[in-house]
Amino acid sequence: MPNRLQKFVKEARARIGLDRPEDIVAAVGLYGVTKAGANVTHDTGLRLSTVYACVYKIASTISSLGLDLYYTNGISRDKVTDHPAIDVCTFRPNPYQTPFYFWETVIANAVLKGVGYAIIHRGPGGIPNAMQCVDTDLVERKVINDSVVFKLQDNTIVRQEDMLEICNMYGRSPIDLHRENLGLTQAAQDYGSEYFGNGGQMTGVLSSDQPLKSEQMQMLQKSWNGSMTSAGTKLLPFGFKYNRISIAPEEAQFIETRKFQAEEICRIFSVPPSLVQLESQTTYSNVEQQNLQFARHTVLPWAKRIEQELANKLLTLQEARSHYFKFSLNDLFRGDMQARSQFYTQMLQNGVMNINEVRATEELNPTPGGDTHTVQVNQIALDRLGAYSDKISSDDNGQSPS
Repeated sequence: MPNRLQKFVKEARARIGLDRPEDIVAAVGLYGVTKAGANVTHDTGLRLSTVYACVYKIASTISSLGLDLYYTNGISRDKVTDHPAIDVCTFRPNPYQTPFYFWETVIANAVLKGVGYAIIHRGPGGIPNAMQCVDTDLVERKVINDSVVFKLQDNTIVRQEDMLEICNMYGRSPIDLHRENLGLTQAAQDYGSEYFGNGGQMTGVLSSDQPLKSEQMQMLQKSWNGSMTSAGTKLLPFGFKYNRISIAPEEAQFIETRKFQAEEICRIFSVPPSLVQLESQTTYSNVEQQNLQFARHTVLPWAKRIEQELANKLLTLQEARSHYFKFSLNDLFRGDMQARSQFYTQMLQNGVMNINEVRATEELNPTPGGDTHTVQVNQIALDRLGAYSDKISSDDNGQSPS
């Protein structure tokens, strides 16, 4: 670090009480400035409508799902309702938040900032009795004596086993990773706001062949700028010409740029555009497929991350061998139910799967007699139909066909 920067950081620490260099840079407004001139942070990123819509869609969808704890002996599985872990996950995570609000907050932090945190409070015997959301920006992950700990803003140290840590693929904020993309989106939005705030008029230069004094130029500039912020016909002073120096929105493809950048944001968060009302030409078929795509490629990976982190932090090692958390995704895949039903029917009719194998796939317990493979015999040559019918009749009567 250069000496001048070291001195700046040292002075900033003393003045504003911040320890990390990135916090100091953010505090003085230098963090996140892009080549497009936009200052992109988590807060400014969330003000972009598509970013907000994507974060909201993922967080609210997962928070709406049912979450259960199951016990399995390798053959059957039963829902567990009297474990302390399921109480803090689905009934009352803490005295101040409902389960939906708690999970929506944690997941929104994870989606937007790369990691979502919640402190696990434990009672006697290490039994979890509450979980408390913590803003990602207020947590610092550190390694002390070969152990991972989390330092909070008030210098409290939380052990790794007492911190729920929901991470994306890299544990890094997509806002940070894609700052230039979002900066272009924000710059386009600011450009549009400035353009329409200027009465729909582009910036330009007033030119005249007559020399002007400094006071005259100031008065002219003030008068002209005031007229440019209002609608209506603009009158040029006598002897002046207006030369536009900015290109028109259609020449800059303003609308197309904003649409493309919105689709880029959807790609970043893996949310189909139709789910954030971006596509104007949609049909029931392609919307259904995009809903399934969202469930399979976005919601399911996040659900798996949460399920496994809960098992890792809320269950003992012995319990984790026979217990597991699972979100109910049936409602999300309801559009795919017909295809699944047809698949299972074919597998059963052709003897590829038995009833209990189908039930196991659907997280259902086995049923007596369900381990037998069966085939459907409904196609037979016409010249053998009579013999086949006689055989069935004789089998029913306990006789052999003549």
